[in-house]
Amino acid sequence: MEFIIKRIEIAVFILSFLGFCGGIKAQNDTLKLSNEDVIVGEISYLDKGIIYIKTVYSNVDIQVKWKEVNEIHSNNRFFITLENGERLEGNLKSLSKDSLEIAVIDPGTRTLKMIPLDEQNRFTLGKEELVLLNEINESFASRFNGDISLGFNLARSNKLRQFSILSHVNYSGSRWGGGLSFNLIRSIQESTSPIKRYQASGAVFFFLPEDWFLLFSESLLSNTQQLIKLRANTLVGFGKYLIHTNHSYWNIQAGINHNNENFMSDLPSNQTIEGILGTEINFYDVGVFSLNGSIVGYKSFSEKGRYRTDGNVTARYNFIDDFFLKIGLSMNYDNMPTAGASDFDYVLQSTLGWKF
Repeated sequence: MEFIIKRIEIAVFILSFLGFCGGIKAQNDTLKLSNEDVIVGEISYLDKGIIYIKTVYSNVDIQVKWKEVNEIHSNNRFFITLENGERLEGNLKSLSKDSLEIAVIDPGTRTLKMIPLDEQNRFTLGKEELVLLNEINESFASRFNGDISLGFNLARSNKLRQFSILSHVNYSGSRWGGGLSFNLIRSIQESTSPIKRYQASGAVFFFLPEDWFLLFSESLLSNTQQLIKLRANTLVGFGKYLIHTNHSYWNIQAGINHNNENFMSDLPSNQTIEGILGTEINFYDVGVFSLNGSIVGYKSFSEKGRYRTDGNVTARYNFIDDFFLKIGLSMNYDNMPTAGASDFDYVLQSTLGWKF
């Protein structure tokens, strides 16, 4: 028995030592900030102007604004996206506070191949030209981020009770990305019918060379103002980023949409095929503020003369750590609504939320 216990103790010691050494190896990246602070850990990714680094003294990734980083050093392999749409795999290090050197791994897989390389397959670029970093060996779960915010209004007059939710979850991958969102507003007051609006959507983007992308999305809408019991839109399309930096992005989209509508009060259902044209813009590094918005136009091929528009604008103020105030405006317009329904509806939501 003592012999077995001794062997177990030795095995535990070896495993612990290997784990310790593995931890040391993993925590070999460094960030030097503009205030001279140095963070040592494992860089996870850079996205939307924020770089995420894992450290031994925190259970969550530390978030640092990319513009506050003067030096970055790492031996890890990354999937890298540049401002000109180039996508490649490689290592990187700082040459100065404003310039980087990238060593390309497997140059044949580059998407543009417009940047000349030296004999060691290296090239230099400005720090602001780096848009996205993904650690190649990074776990799937760590690529998710999102937020949820809630709002509630209560008034004695007419016993008003109003509840709203704004939420979304995003995934950022090296070759593809996606997102889910759910928005709700429900208002109840005495002597009037309840007002309800539910909206949910999911989208997947597949990245192509030169900042083009393929888009697949599904969206659901229920809206008492327009007598919509359920509208399901299935969209297939493509798009291009006109601006894609670590401060902001702006893209345009086009495609085909299948619109399946079911209405309230036993009104007949409807299906139509539509062409779509839309645009989306996002400013995510404006101090403590962020702003994003989108608008999509739909032109029916099945119903002559019908067109619709969906749009939204969201402004967020980050006031402490991961907590924020958010104001969101959503609107829907249909020039040929169902009988008895309004052609236009909008909702303005003010909420308090948490980013994760």
